[in-house]
Amino acid sequence: MMSAPSPSPSGEPFLLSAHCGILSTVFAGRTFYLEELYPTRIPALAMPEAGFMTLVSPHVAEFTDPAGNRIRFVDSLPGEINHPYPLAVRVLSGGNHILDEPFAGRHWQTTETLPGVVGLPYGNGMDRVTFVQGIFIIADSEDAIFKSDAGGVLHFSAVPPMGCD
Repeated sequence: MMSAPSPSPSGEPFLLSAHCGILSTVFAGRTFYLEELYPTRIPALAMPEAGFMTLVSPHVAEFTDPAGNRIRFVDSLPGEINHPYPLAVRVLSGGNHILDEPFAGRHWQTTETLPGVVGLPYGNGMDRVTFVQGIFIIADSEDAIFKSDAGGVLHFSAVPPMGCD
């Protein structure tokens, strides 16, 4: 009895860089952005992950790894302008510094702090964070606002999507 041949991968061999998390990639000479708004929902991959990238429509590319994970990318920044998205920002342990937030195909940064919010104590050499729940509103491709459930407001700016080292 012969076994059925395994399906051959479609698309082009592709190395997906996952070092700083996946927000975007370059394929077919264009920048594609992670379709999933919340990158933490993407399965953990090797760094970098070898697989195949396929252009499934003029504006959508799909990466498939050997384990069968599929990750979709779009050629325009994801996320609606002025739409409230639930999000928890992270306050670093031992202070009130807000960590960068990966969301909607970008890394978002702020230099502001939330009044009265201090991260967990730092101890035993382990970084810990305090999560602050709220909503995140993309104002335009480079600016966003976070409003905590307690009423605090932070202004975020997008940093370039490619090239973390």
